[in-house]
Amino acid sequence: MPGISGFVRRHLPALLTAGLLAAPILPAYGQVNNKAYADYFLVGQFGEVCTMCDVMVLCEAGTAPPTHPAVPAEGSFTLYHIQPRTFWSQVGTIWEWFIANFSSRQLESGHRRPVTIHTVDGGAWAPAVDGELHIALDPPLLAMPDGREIERIGRRWRQSAPKAELGYCQRLPLWEALDVIDRHSTGGRAP
Repeated sequence: MPGISGFVRRHLPALLTAGLLAAPILPAYGQVNNKAYADYFLVGQFGEVCTMCDVMVLCEAGTAPPTHPAVPAEGSFTLYHIQPRTFWSQVGTIWEWFIANFSSRQLESGHRRPVTIHTVDGGAWAPAVDGELHIALDPPLLAMPDGREIERIGRRWRQSAPKAELGYCQRLPLWEALDVIDRHSTGGRAP
């Protein structure tokens, strides 16, 4: 082994210099933080919404994105509680991130994760509905299991088939929204 350590000591400065010079040439696909997606709904400072994070999205009818500081006390709207990816889906991220070192297309095409849908009509909370959504950068959509989708550039909320505009969406503070859901939901689950 003395031969290997001697080789490393002799060539270490050259290897480090070569690595530093080559680093700016190689593309970094490990995180989808391309500037092209910077203004997409649910893309933050560090790229796409994290796989271990909960996100609360409020959607309602209207001609502009809502600006509620919290869940409204009355009215009609839909809350989408986007939950962390499941265990096996998380395991799949290892493969996705490995492939992303060669092409970011895998990450742009998105992934599936659990979502709980809370529908409020005139202040009356319906039983929660559990499902799975598809979140993607290309095409820029959040496809919900209730047949609705959120367009990620303009935050438009629409029915997917037949196509119909429904309104707009916004992200809400998670903990405050969960408190409101605990107080107002019926606690039941729809089939």
